[in-house]
Order: sequence, then C-alpha cells, then structure tokens
Amino acid sequence: MCGIIGYTGGNGDAESVLKQGLKSLEYRGYDSCGIALTTDSNIEINKAIGCTKNLSLSNLGSSCGIGHNRWATHGKVNLENAHPHSSLNQQVVLVHNGVIENSEEIKDFLVNKNYTFQGETDSEILVNLIEYYYRRDLTPTKAIKLAIDDVVGTFGLAILFRDKPETIYGLRRSSPLVLGVGENEHFLASDANALPYQIDKVVYLDDGQLVILNKKKFAIKNLSSDKDLEGLSKIKKIKKRKNDTELGEYSCFMEKEIHSQPSSIRDSITGRFNEDFSCIKFGGINLNKINRVVFLGCGTAYYAGLLGKYYMENIAGIPASVEFSSEYKYKNNPTEQGTLVVALSQSGETIDTLEAIKEAQNKNLQAIAITNVVSSSIARQVEEGIYQRIGPEISVASTKAFTSKATLLLMLAVQLGRHHNISPLESIGYIKQIRRIPELVEQTLEHRDEIRELAAKLQLYDVMDFLGRQYMYPIALEGALKLKEITYMDSHAYASGEIKHGPLALVRDGRAIFFLASQASLKDKNISNMKEIAARGADTYLVKQKSQEFPEDTYSEALNIPNCPDYISPILSVIPLQLFSMYTAQFKGKNVDRPRNLAKSVTVE
Repeated sequence: MCGIIGYTGGNGDAESVLKQGLKSLEYRGYDSCGIALTTDSNIEINKAIGCTKNLSLSNLGSSCGIGHNRWATHGKVNLENAHPHSSLNQQVVLVHNGVIENSEEIKDFLVNKNYTFQGETDSEILVNLIEYYYRRDLTPTKAIKLAIDDVVGTFGLAILFRDKPETIYGLRRSSPLVLGVGENEHFLASDANALPYQIDKVVYLDDGQLVILNKKKFAIKNLSSDKDLEGLSKIKKIKKRKNDTELGEYSCFMEKEIHSQPSSIRDSITGRFNEDFSCIKFGGINLNKINRVVFLGCGTAYYAGLLGKYYMENIAGIPASVEFSSEYKYKNNPTEQGTLVVALSQSGETIDTLEAIKEAQNKNLQAIAITNVVSSSIARQVEEGIYQRIGPEISVASTKAFTSKATLLLMLAVQLGRHHNISPLESIGYIKQIRRIPELVEQTLEHRDEIRELAAKLQLYDVMDFLGRQYMYPIALEGALKLKEITYMDSHAYASGEIKHGPLALVRDGRAIFFLASQASLKDKNISNMKEIAARGADTYLVKQKSQEFPEDTYSEALNIPNCPDYISPILSVIPLQLFSMYTAQFKGKNVDRPRNLAKSVTVE
C-alpha cells in the first residue's frame, strides 16, 4: 500500500527529489506523508497530514534522505503515526510498507527495556527494535538482521542511521522495492514509476535481500547467508516511463484514463495476431493441453476474471472458475492435470494474488499472469505472462486496466478455443471484432454529455442497484464497485435473474436501478425482469445497444452503446458506468482520484 522513496547523491537537492518521488507515489497512500533528511550530525524529519503538497520546505540542503506516503494499517491518521519514524534515542529512522504481525509481542519486549512510544504503529516498534540491537555495538547490517529475525510479517524498508549520514539501507519481504542506478546517485522506491524519467537502470530486490547504497555505489547482501551478491549482474535496463503524470485538458486522472481506453486497448492488442489475422499469438506462453482454467484476482481484477470465465466457457468450451486471491491461499483447492491458473493484477504487486500464485505453484499448476508491470513481483513469480502495455494507471479507481484485461481475456479464450472447438473461420470472425474494439470505445465515449446529464439528475440518490445477466453480471459488479469507491453511495449488483430470489424485496417506488441489457440474445429475458422492476415503481436506467428497442414502460432513460456482438458488449457497457460514477462523484464534491480509505497497489494482506 504505502509508498517509499529514498535518494542519495546530487548537490543538496535530496528534498526536491524526494518530494517529486512522493508525488508520483500518491496513488499508494495519501493519509499522511513525510521526509527524513540527513545532516552532518542529525536526521531532520518533516511530516504532514494528507498529500505531499502539505509538506513545508526545510531548505536543509541535504544530499540524502527517505520519504513515505502512508495508507493507514496500524493507528489513526495523525502526525504521531505518520512516517518516517525515529527510534527513541534518534539513532535510527525508517519508512515501512507492510505489516508486522507480532508487533505487540515485540512492543512488550521493548517496554521491558524502558522504551516508550509516541504513536500506535507497528513501524515505530520496528525502528526501536533495530535501535535496540544497534546499541549493542553492532554494525547496521547486523542490527537489521537480528531485528528482522524477530519479525513475523511483511515489509519494504528504507532505513537511515544517524552516524551514517550518506547511506541508506533497504530490504524487503513480500513488499516491493526497486533500486534506481544513476550517475553518482542512487534511488530506492516502491516501484519504478517513482524514479525520475532519466533513470533507466534498476535492480529489483528479491525477498530477504538487503541493499546498502550511497551516491557512489551500492552493495546487495543476502541476509539469510550474509553473503554479498553481485549487484552489477542484476542491473536491468528498463524502458523510459510514459510521462502520464500531467492532467492536460482533463479534470482528473480517472477522466484522462477513461478517455485513453481506445489507445490503451489498441496498445494491448497490437502485434498479437498473425499476418492474416486468423490466429491470436501471445509470445512465450505454452497453452497446450489445457483442460481447465482458474482465474485469480481481487476487486476489479476479480470481476475481469469472472468475465474471463464466461469467455472461456462460452467461446473456448473449457471449464473455468474464478477465485478471490485473498481466499485461495487459505482453503483447499482440488486440482486436476491440465489446469491453467491465470493471475490478474494491474500493478503486479497485489500481495493476495502473489501469495495465491505461490499456492498454485506449490500444487504444480501452470501459472501465468496478466499484468501491466513487466518486472513486478507477480511477473517475476510466474514464468509466463501477458503484458497489458497501457502505461501507468494513476487514479485509484481502475478503468483502462479493466477494459484492457477484459479484451486480453477474450483473446485468450479465442486462442485456447483454437485448440478445442473453434474453426479457423470462427477465429477470423472473433479477431475481426476484437480489432474493432478501440473504434467502438471511441464511439461510446461520444455519449459522455448525456451520461453527465444523467449523473446530474441522479446525484442525490443514496442507493443504486446494478443488474445484468451472463456477460453483463461482471459489469454490474464493476459498475457498483466504481460507484461505491468514489461516491461512497450504497450500491449493489445482482445477476438479474436472481432478483426474484430475495433482492426484489428492496425494490420500491423511487429506487434507482441500472439495468445492463446490451446482449441481443437475452432481450426477452431482460424485458421480463425489467417489467418486474417497473411493477414495483423503481426507476430503471437502461444500457443497451443503439439498435435495440425496449417497451417504453419498462425504463426511464436509456444510454446507448454501438451495435456489436454480445461478447464485445461488456467491454463497451462498462464505459458509461465509469463515466457516470466519475461525474456523480464530481457533482457530490468528492476527490475522484483519491477515494477515502483506499490505495492503488494493495501490498498488505
């Protein structure tokens, strides 16, 4: 969750470098933030509630420091719990992403050693444990190792020692850390997006590794064996990151990312067809002898997986299931030969999904990932994967990552279907429609003004329901999630055929319901459900294909998407719901990109 940045080098400009890095990491947390800067004799700490712009300027002229954006796990949002945290005697300062599960046990031990604490965080306990060992005339490395040996939990850490003013110590266990390598300067960050654009050399730390860096050099140690590792051999050259951190003409990043979906989907599918567009090809993935598919994901990624299940069964004819990553690790998962596990994560750092992949691999299942970050923890955990290629998604509420995943899952189903039940001519037909998706998305976005008008009318509602059948059920779930994420409205989603089995009790005069009815093959069934709702006095807002006609007494207003095959309609139907949620949040005065209590990259269980 939290964002970490460290910097050593330059000519006294560490503060500005750290602030820029924190700004790039605000999607990871924005409850509070802080920076620690080294001087010749001290470590100065500056904290603020909220985001980076609230930090005051110190003008210390420091060349080394660490910074942190907090997403609260332990303790309230206040300055005492904000990072960086200093030890009792101010010898050690750290920033931390993760959770120390046995923090109370360690705290009891330290209280017996006369340690006192200012706040409520597990991170403050950890920094004092490191100091406890460091005061026993140990080196920083030995003190860190002894402290970490006592810890149960996860962490990504950047640590400063007062008597080592130009040196940063970083280490990880299940929380990502990347080292940025520059000319007489080095960086440490939660992910590469926080590094300056000119830094194109990185080292991705593995679990249990400690990196020691100053402006001139770095060294990597394996803490379990205390062996030095060859750092230069681990340096990777990365592509320059897209400079997508400016809003341009848009009101928020969510709006920018919604409108970028034609190009992001185009980037996702480009180069993944053979020359005559009869076959789909994902490079480097072995998909032979697949008898069952299991999708793993959390939140929006889970709903994409649910759509993938429908694609896999309806198109490829292969049995499929979708599992919450957070549940998969902790239950029995009967397996069979020929099972393919597909992990879904935009960031590639979702810890629940990472742990679920490890569980699948422990059962000797083939695992691949669909992710947007090539060298993320999940991408490195699996041997094969599909890269989304959509550029950074900054808004916490996912939009372009969802439609990209949905498109790639459709392509995966067609590719696997060629091994099972799809003829060459059918494959050509599917690919022809897939290649049209960017253009169809552009046409869907042309209706934004009428969607905005609808949001203006409905902004005072407190509750809203979303209904859909088959392909539209995952879209109903995603629409309800988007609305609750950024407007804080009480929103629910149901498979439309299920409303008679309980949810119909909630339907009454004046209740607002979005009915997703864009599948031509299910028109009669949808009309039947819509009549049941209309008979109870609810207001139904319909999402349908442009050419479809429905009885006027079954809905209040309709939003149109372009005409398309049923399997394309979910990718288009989600876009009006994205726009509706965004406009509604803006009318309600909410911070669209930074919804309360949420963060973009979920790196704690």
